[in-house]
Amino acid sequence: MDYQKKSREIIAEMNLEEKIGQCVVVGMSGTQITNDLKEAVTRYHCSGLRLSPFLKVFRYFSDDKAKKAEINDPEYSPSKQKMMKQGIPPSYTAEQYAATLNELRDLAAERRLKLPLHMVIDQEGDTSKDIARGGIRQFPSSMGIVASDSTRLAYDVAKSTGIQMKAGGFDMIHSPVVDVNINPNNPEIGRRAYSDDPDVVAEYALAQIKGYKDAGVIAAAKHFPGRGDSATDAHHACPSLDVSKKRLLDVELRPYKKLIAAEIDSIMIAHCMYPQIDPDNISSVSRKIVTGLLRDELGFKGLITTDSMTMGALIDKYGTGEACARALQAGADIILMKAENEWRGEMFYTIRKWVEEGRIKEDELDQKLERILSLKFKYGLFSKMGKVKPEKVRKPFNDSYVVQTEKKAAVNAVMVCKDQLQALPLSANKKTLLINQQNTTKTPNDYWDHPSLFQEIMEKELPDISVIETEFGYAEEDEKFIFSHLNNKQYDLIICTNFYDRASQPQQYVKKLIDQDYPVLIITNTPYCIKECGGLLTDAKSIILNMNLNPQGLKTCAEVLLGKTKPQGRWPISNYDPLSLR
Repeated sequence: MDYQKKSREIIAEMNLEEKIGQCVVVGMSGTQITNDLKEAVTRYHCSGLRLSPFLKVFRYFSDDKAKKAEINDPEYSPSKQKMMKQGIPPSYTAEQYAATLNELRDLAAERRLKLPLHMVIDQEGDTSKDIARGGIRQFPSSMGIVASDSTRLAYDVAKSTGIQMKAGGFDMIHSPVVDVNINPNNPEIGRRAYSDDPDVVAEYALAQIKGYKDAGVIAAAKHFPGRGDSATDAHHACPSLDVSKKRLLDVELRPYKKLIAAEIDSIMIAHCMYPQIDPDNISSVSRKIVTGLLRDELGFKGLITTDSMTMGALIDKYGTGEACARALQAGADIILMKAENEWRGEMFYTIRKWVEEGRIKEDELDQKLERILSLKFKYGLFSKMGKVKPEKVRKPFNDSYVVQTEKKAAVNAVMVCKDQLQALPLSANKKTLLINQQNTTKTPNDYWDHPSLFQEIMEKELPDISVIETEFGYAEEDEKFIFSHLNNKQYDLIICTNFYDRASQPQQYVKKLIDQDYPVLIITNTPYCIKECGGLLTDAKSIILNMNLNPQGLKTCAEVLLGKTKPQGRWPISNYDPLSLR
């Protein structure tokens, strides 16, 4: 099929509202179809949905600081808002959620031109995941995959992820992370990256992109031009990477050049300042970066999507509507707009005005649409509007290829970094305390995957073990309780999880226990020390690195502790090795 010809035929029939809508992906939090979401599909003709079923409602990152737009035009009609309190969304099975997505696809089929929706998720691995319910097979972080020293396993992980995605009704993944994490103090990327070596990043990204493609899933590499050399989280402020163009080409852009040569379908733009290329504009609204660097210089012909336009790095400066219009003007094809409030209406109104005023050129708008629609044709979304059979959603969860890949990935994502306490394998004769964080980061809290899963596994294996459960992130009351409990209680071994996710401040009690010479064995999911107390603390006498906090990863870690499984992981980073493990 000539996808471009078919796309041009549709574009010739589209009105301006339909054209703008196809350049926008809106957010869908929770598991229910609300009126504001219906409006996004029918009134605003949105192209796709970015799904966050673990949240009841999406709270944007900078609501109190975002620049407010004043629109006095009588033609302007605000969008509906999802004015719900935060909390746990209704629990849907995998089948029920697939049926819900089918309902939304049916709603799209009622639109004048019957343009299909595409469903987008993040599913990077470890704690970065959008879909975790119902026993779906989950995998390690990107760095945890590199710990296997196998691009074949990287391919298998991506293909296994993609097979499950397609069965559940998901068409696109915002992966792989192609950032080269050369700054060990990076609070946002870290283990989400493959490596601090651009060639390793490229090698593993290429393998995973092929895996996604072979499973029928659209992959979007991120975060262009690169977010690995930063000590700032773009969700809350604007990072700046003030390095030469040559350095960018040698490090950050080196993987992208290889991915573009391999004809990757999509690339996501970061929110960051790159003063040596554009001293005036954040990358996602910089024509010098989006069009000049990515399109013209590097020759990328695929789909360009933005990162979430609700990030503090951007909307504090421009406001949401203007930021979105600027991104399209800069050369982005699709805007990722996750806010579920009046900002949707502001965005569509502002973009329309910019097109009518010639600030966004109509011929460029049509070129964006050709890329968007061609990709939907290429991946079969015009067939049955992308609908799936809900009763078949779980079938890949038990596919032997997927199950074996999950197990192999888990054992290759864990390693014993050191054991000066000679604690391994654990002895039932030793008085042992487990201090375990609730793994609440996007965990669905069902039978298969819930916040207390690791301690459940450990208590089954060691009936006499004592357990203290803490919050995932820092909580002063947790620390007070721990030290009051330890007073006059002599433990032979204290196992502490010291997991890290960018959404939470690291706990501090683990470092204090180590500094006070308690017999501490730490388990962490990152090879980096974060903010001096999170992640891998080199002063600990016994350390396990487990870069997979998903069910199979936690089970495998317990088996390593008990001597039932030999860990296969290798130190995953090329140029950072505080324990001399390479």
